[in-house]
Amino acid sequence: MNMSDIDAGRMLALNGSLQHARRWLLAIMLIPLGGVALALAVAYAHASAAARAPTLLVTALAPLVILLATGMILRALSRARVYVDQGELVIKPGIGSKRFALSALRAHGLSIVDLRERTELKPVFKIWGTSLPGFAGGRYRLRNGDGAICLLLDRARVSYLRSDDGTTVLLSLKEPQQLRALLER
Repeated sequence: MNMSDIDAGRMLALNGSLQHARRWLLAIMLIPLGGVALALAVAYAHASAAARAPTLLVTALAPLVILLATGMILRALSRARVYVDQGELVIKPGIGSKRFALSALRAHGLSIVDLRERTELKPVFKIWGTSLPGFAGGRYRLRNGDGAICLLLDRARVSYLRSDDGTTVLLSLKEPQQLRALLER
């Protein structure tokens, strides 16, 4: 399903910006690129004339792998979204997706929490997904031991839901009342 397939009224806007996470990702990726450049300079300086060409080739592949990984993570960040489709809450944290029937979330309701105060709900162990400063998307283990699906950009105002199967859902929604209204129907 692409963005044009999703009814704009069902899309739930995220609270926060992905720009902070993108800047961190680019800054973090400069570290291995700098290391590769240094390794390339040292290897080239100390290699014999016959070994220089293979050394350059192998060392030149490392930045390509780093850039490819960076591109994949940036693409995953740009795909992060939350929407409602045919009675289900669909969470796409960038890598993979998870669907919850609204009826499975209804009993526990939606509450707004501040993760700085409710530290037991903080994601502490990433099982599958992407973690960067200012972004947490995917499956996590929370400090209290619960499993959770997270899509977090702003940790001060987080929509907290709990599914009938025991899964915690933590979302940074700009207007959580839209989801609350859908749950109350």
